[in-house]
Amino acid sequence: MALTDIAYLAYVALSVSVVSTIEYFWRGPRLPRWDLKFQLRRDIMHRIISSVVPQLTDDSSIDSLDLPKIAHEMRAKAMPATELKPEDGVYQVIGIPVRDVRIDPREFTADEKSDNPEEIAVIDAGTSDKLCGLCEADMQGPERTINCELVVASNIFDQQHEAQLECRPMHTGEKLILYFHGGGYIIGSSAMYRQLISRISQASCARVLGVDYRLAPEHPFPAALHDAYIAYMYVLQQGFDPSCVVVAGDSAGGHLALSLTHLVQATKTPMYGGLVLLSPVTDMAQEPDSRERNRNFDYLAPQPLASPLCVVRLFYAPGRRMSRDLISELSRPLVSPLRGQFTHFPRTLIQFGASEVLADDSIQLHAQMAQSKHPESFVLESYDDMLHVFHVFFDRPESTQALGSIGRFVKDV
Repeated sequence: MALTDIAYLAYVALSVSVVSTIEYFWRGPRLPRWDLKFQLRRDIMHRIISSVVPQLTDDSSIDSLDLPKIAHEMRAKAMPATELKPEDGVYQVIGIPVRDVRIDPREFTADEKSDNPEEIAVIDAGTSDKLCGLCEADMQGPERTINCELVVASNIFDQQHEAQLECRPMHTGEKLILYFHGGGYIIGSSAMYRQLISRISQASCARVLGVDYRLAPEHPFPAALHDAYIAYMYVLQQGFDPSCVVVAGDSAGGHLALSLTHLVQATKTPMYGGLVLLSPVTDMAQEPDSRERNRNFDYLAPQPLASPLCVVRLFYAPGRRMSRDLISELSRPLVSPLRGQFTHFPRTLIQFGASEVLADDSIQLHAQMAQSKHPESFVLESYDDMLHVFHVFFDRPESTQALGSIGRFVKDV
């Protein structure tokens, strides 16, 4: 992070803190469970997120936008990598050589048309072509590596066993969590999420493999999904039992975990044992009512779908104008996993903050899952007055409670 960016963040923190502190003591906390520290952090984060990119409401200036430059500016102001203290755990950078992972592009063949008009194909022809094209590029283009971080919490790390820092099972039935970070598909890395990942490892007594999938707009849909599928196949080829693998993710990473589950189901790949979703994005084709209901509480400040800088459009079709065809494409299950079928989904834990702008994404997802043959397999946990991915506020009791619940879930898979 450049000195100018550090100076900017310091200025924002100071100016926002003054105003927010006065408001807190004059009007009281914005929500009952908020203390001053929590409200200050929310307001600072909201100001930074709101000011990173121009706020646009339509496509009138789309042709003049330098989207890679804007993405670069967003990443420059993102949180830096967080180091782990010895008491938190250790991590090892692992590269997945993509060509070494055995994947048959025919797995991504488009689904045959169903006789049921209400049933939407999981892998449509357009997505099939894109996935096959990505496979071909990996086989014939430059060699590519997917960077990952294997995180081992201090309560399970044994310095005498260096094999813990290798991505292969230590014993039969060992649990492994495959984690996808958030960041709207535009920013983020496993390094940014080390603290959260280490706490998940500690709570679950399991190693966690964080995946650095490709980011948009340079690599739009389905590049991240392709990387997620490769990472899962890599884990299986390393010897892990699929029933002992738990796939997890927060925000966009939760969306990726959901989309991966639909893809694994559609390709008849062995399904993992569990799914953990932290404030997931579930529907990219429409904006939830909770966006307006909670906009004064959450730190997120998402641009409307009509904006060419909306993360949904940067993720799926950067630079493309809004149209009915685009909305239709955004409604497909691999893009809006809320709209898929959940009959063969693994056990799932969904956690969200009741005051986040994406609250309805989690609520609607659970409602859809509950209509399956095994509704008891899907658990929804709502945390009062909490925000998007509140788990990262580690000093909050809600974070401790949620992480404990994740740990129990993983141990029970």
